[in-house]
Amino acid sequence: MSIELEYALEHKNDPAVLCCRMEGGNEITHHNLEDPAIFPDLVDTGLLKLDGCLTIAQVLGATLKETSDSLTPLTEAIVDNIQDPEAAGGEEAPAEEAEAPAAAPAVAVPAGTQMTFSGGVVKLYIAEGKDIAIEFPV
Repeated sequence: MSIELEYALEHKNDPAVLCCRMEGGNEITHHNLEDPAIFPDLVDTGLLKLDGCLTIAQVLGATLKETSDSLTPLTEAIVDNIQDPEAAGGEEAPAEEAEAPAAAPAVAVPAGTQMTFSGGVVKLYIAEGKDIAIEFPV
């Protein structure tokens, strides 16, 4: 699941891994990054290797060279225009924050969608389509 901009900036020194398939030639944003909190379990089970992985700060604003699948660690081999967070002097973060409010209205919720939070569980019901109902703990 993708992460929010504030969360990405809080974890700017953590490894950057794609949360979902991404087409090459596109700019990497916080929407493309997986939550670093799940990495220890994936590494322990051998499902994820973080060797040579760039940090979140290095990939925000960079370009993906080739189409890659979810849970692909972002390395120098597949990322162009790697950002240098130390050289930016903190200028990168305010520019990204300015984009966040503009990105929020782009999310459209289909008609008939209901989401509730109760007892540590998110319940999502989508009436459109084939009446998809999803529940997961938070």
